[in-house]
Amino acid sequence: MKSRTAFIPLSLLALAACVSQGPQSQIGHEQQSAREIKMARTSDCVFQSTISGFGTLGDRHVVLYGPGERQAYLAEMSPGCFDVGSQVTLAAVDGDGNGQICGYGRDAVAYRGLGKVEHCRIMALEKLTEERRVTLGLATSPKGPTSEDKDEDEEPN
Repeated sequence: MKSRTAFIPLSLLALAACVSQGPQSQIGHEQQSAREIKMARTSDCVFQSTISGFGTLGDRHVVLYGPGERQAYLAEMSPGCFDVGSQVTLAAVDGDGNGQICGYGRDAVAYRGLGKVEHCRIMALEKLTEERRVTLGLATSPKGPTSEDKDEDEEPN
């Protein structure tokens, strides 16, 4: 009987040691790997009809692109949209009916996930400059040929 009572605390101690020696907890790992993005401006707007694409920067930030990806807008959502990065379609919802998606009001991002439509309210919207795009690790906007480029390509008469 004595060997049995000594075995129980030792086995509990060994079990506790195994748990504490395991890999880093997922909660702590997510907090370290989460990318913190500070919004420079929060009240910019984009016309809903000009949004032609999107990209994601985690579950709280979506980049909305204008035609040809020349203009980009960083949207911060609250709450974070679970698994938004794996979506192939996304809708910008004009909640206040003014034709614009803004960093204030009732505008949102929506997508179909797990059999229902998920809505994530846009809390801030920032029009991105070229420098800010580089800082966030996004591609810079594609440039079309300018009038100066055309002049350089022409042969002198």
